[in-house]
Amino acid sequence: MGKKDGYTGESPKDRSTNIIDKFITSNANKVKHLPVLPGRRKDNDIPIYMWPLKDQLDYWENMTPSQLFDRTYKTYAVWYEEINEISGVYHQTFIDYTTKLKEEMHLMFANKMLPKAAMYELRKKGVY
Repeated sequence: MGKKDGYTGESPKDRSTNIIDKFITSNANKVKHLPVLPGRRKDNDIPIYMWPLKDQLDYWENMTPSQLFDRTYKTYAVWYEEINEISGVYHQTFIDYTTKLKEEMHLMFANKMLPKAAMYELRKKGVY
């Protein structure tokens, strides 16, 4: 009989590597075997245009005017450009007119005034 040359099992490093590999493959298999969800479904992770038509219609019909304003005019700049287009005034002239009324314009945007109504207010103040 020969003499044994020490430990013949796995080293702690090899054992931990094998455990991690097993964990990674089992998680990958779990993800692979999840049930396939339909593309058109109502979910917070899916854009509204991918929801079923009934849910889309309900969403748009139940939207408040302030939510619709926020969705249409996400920033002051978009709202301002819309008013500029409605006014029909040359853009540099419009900028010159509205520089004096900057605070009132920001207040109109904060009050969620539609561009057409805001243009009527600006016309009262001399923006033509």
